[in-house]
Amino acid sequence: MTPEKVILSITIDTECDHSPSWARSNPLTFHSITQGIGSYLQPVFNQASAIPTYLLTVEVMENPACVATLQAIDGIHELGTHLHAAFIQPEKKYADYAGVECSEFQCFYPPDIERQKLQRLTQLFVEQFGYQPRSFRAGRFGAGNNTFRSLEALGYTVDCSVTPHLLWKEPRGQVDYRHALEQPYYPHDQNFLTQGEKRPLLEVPVSMKKRYMRGPQWFRPWFSSVSQMQKVVNYHLKHYAHQPLIVLNMMFHSMEVIPQASPYPQNQKEVHQFLDDLSDILHGCRQQGIEFCKACDIPRLYQKYNG
Repeated sequence: MTPEKVILSITIDTECDHSPSWARSNPLTFHSITQGIGSYLQPVFNQASAIPTYLLTVEVMENPACVATLQAIDGIHELGTHLHAAFIQPEKKYADYAGVECSEFQCFYPPDIERQKLQRLTQLFVEQFGYQPRSFRAGRFGAGNNTFRSLEALGYTVDCSVTPHLLWKEPRGQVDYRHALEQPYYPHDQNFLTQGEKRPLLEVPVSMKKRYMRGPQWFRPWFSSVSQMQKVVNYHLKHYAHQPLIVLNMMFHSMEVIPQASPYPQNQKEVHQFLDDLSDILHGCRQQGIEFCKACDIPRLYQKYNG
């Protein structure tokens, strides 16, 4: 059997610049947005006819230069949201984000506090861009059952926080995705890692390929070579060939295209390698007949092909 359609979304955590140790830059800078999106990322996507979904954090939406840059993106794209919970009320922990390294998961806040944080994040987006965001990812992938209930109440239709085969830890607990589903699904209300009844919000996991005795292979530049990313694609095409729709979800961070603004590319040569690899895999997917789409378009296609 072969699928009727294969689609690819590109979900990008769009944040302030960081340091090679993952702390926020000090002083706080936003070169990955004001320079990286227009000069590096969007041109690669435009050349491949790919469609990125930029998931915006609090500090990005609070910065006028970033907002202006995002409003002026030249090319098809989507804007959504991305929450680092310590950066927004209630119980906001930092007024100045410079130099901060935040490991908290939003799902370990009390449900009413998490919902209020998501509500304020969403309100900030609406104030800056004038419309309702539809796509979301939790900071450090720290989602829980209440996350999905809150997102639905706020009008979101897509979450992409789940990273199959991985276990994430912070001081208050852990989020265990080691047995998570690899393809989109409606999260069960009592256990968001299992398939539930049809609901307004669809989970679109980050695409991975399980490896034995070591961590999974990510569908992600720098973490994986072009050939390794292609293996992730081939795995999903083969393993889910019986499904009418196969969804691939690439992820990375905006600051990965600025030298020393993350633990990854540290010089301009490495940035060019990152961008070359990104371009190569996108063009390769296009040649395979894989279609690009915004994350927010996936629920409509999912319903069309799965009934």
